[in-house]
Amino acid sequence: MVGILAYVYRNQVEADLQHNLNDTFVQQYGFGIEETFAIDKMQQEYKCCGASGFENWENSRWKHEINTTNLVPDSCCKSMSEGCGKSQHPSNIPYTGCVHKFTFDLQDQLVIMCAVGLGFSVIEIFGMILSCCLYVKLKDDD
Repeated sequence: MVGILAYVYRNQVEADLQHNLNDTFVQQYGFGIEETFAIDKMQQEYKCCGASGFENWENSRWKHEINTTNLVPDSCCKSMSEGCGKSQHPSNIPYTGCVHKFTFDLQDQLVIMCAVGLGFSVIEIFGMILSCCLYVKLKDDD
């Protein structure tokens, strides 16, 4: 069942991530320690900026309530340093959002879950067939 569900919902992942990540980036960054750390880590690891793009930071709560000089968080920068987020130039920050890269990784994981789930079901079906054959064989011997 897990394998089938993973396969069916793998195409819906990007839309759900787009909505949830965008909300988290725009509303929670800078206000929740865990969320801020996770977003910084994601931006550095995937070399991305913002949920769908660097433009997400323009309307963020972080930009309007906390930060007055940076256009994007320093974790967006290609080579991170203090205050590097003051420029939005392509040589400084990636223009791609994290949703796309994260979606690809998540879809890869769902394919693996699908394969493992289907593998277990094949083993169980094979076991049921063998047990039925054994039952028939033992019943014929009586």
